[in-house]
Amino acid sequence: MNAEQAAMLSNLQQIGLTMDDLRIYLDTHLYDDYAVALFNKNARDYAALAREYSRRFEPLNATSEMPNDEEWAWGLGDFPWDF
Repeated sequence: MNAEQAAMLSNLQQIGLTMDDLRIYLDTHLYDDYAVALFNKNARDYAALAREYSRRFEPLNATSEMPNDEEWAWGLGDFPWDF
């Protein structure tokens, strides 16, 4: 894994953790419009970065878009939980 790929994966993990924390908070603060907006922004950022990561490197999960149409890339690279 090169430095760019590692940085992108680390950023995905950070955004994912932020979303997890916001989900827990929003379970008890349903009407906090700032938290909802922050969650939605992070969800959009995560989706865009995950698409870019899958396109450039390897799929993050079995439902991710494959980097190309010529091979099933899910089993070719390191799995995300190996990092």
